[in-house]
Amino acid sequence: MQQQDAGLIKKLTIALIFVGAVLLIGHELKLHLPDLEARIQNMGALAPLGFIVLFVALTPLFLSVDALCFAAGVLFPLGAGVFYIVIATYLASAVIFFLGRHLLRERILKYLAEHKRFSAINAIIKNDEFKLMFLLRLTPLPFALLGYAFSVTEARFQPYLAATSGILIYNISLVYFGYTAKHLSGLIGETARHNTVSYPLLAMGLVVSLAALIYAGKTAGEALKRLGYKG
Repeated sequence: MQQQDAGLIKKLTIALIFVGAVLLIGHELKLHLPDLEARIQNMGALAPLGFIVLFVALTPLFLSVDALCFAAGVLFPLGAGVFYIVIATYLASAVIFFLGRHLLRERILKYLAEHKRFSAINAIIKNDEFKLMFLLRLTPLPFALLGYAFSVTEARFQPYLAATSGILIYNISLVYFGYTAKHLSGLIGETARHNTVSYPLLAMGLVVSLAALIYAGKTAGEALKRLGYKG
């Protein structure tokens, strides 16, 4: 009973810290949002294309996918931000695959040989390549590095690209976090009076998204252990 109570307290503490972080980010965004939104508006119809190109160009260079997804939620309406991130995620994944398989193969193999976390991927990927890659995409492993690791295995491109959908729950959640932080910043200033967004619904969505991420990560970890992968 005491262990269950301790576990519940730990989860609540993590949730409170997370929500507090989003509120803090929202406060900081209040200072910079006008400039950011003005720049996006100045790009007009090219803004979505520019963002997608930026995502696809920077992600293979190990720029944080988290930051880019969060930015999409800040700079665009929620539905549009999710749509752009889905497209950008698949395109970036494809670029990483071809770079790794045809241009950077020797360097990647040398790197993987020194890191046991990734060395077991090729050994077990033959059993069910889509399932393994999908489950690994649900874990916190870096997006670009994992894509490069897949590219030098015997994985085929079509299952690889399909398995990229595993990271969408994470990326879309980050878009929502950015969108939420943007609107919660209105609580601190005068924009709250002109904002039609329901703050209780935003908070509820935030909790649901966080719970979904935790559940997906835990489920993926357990499934990978059953498959024999030890990260």
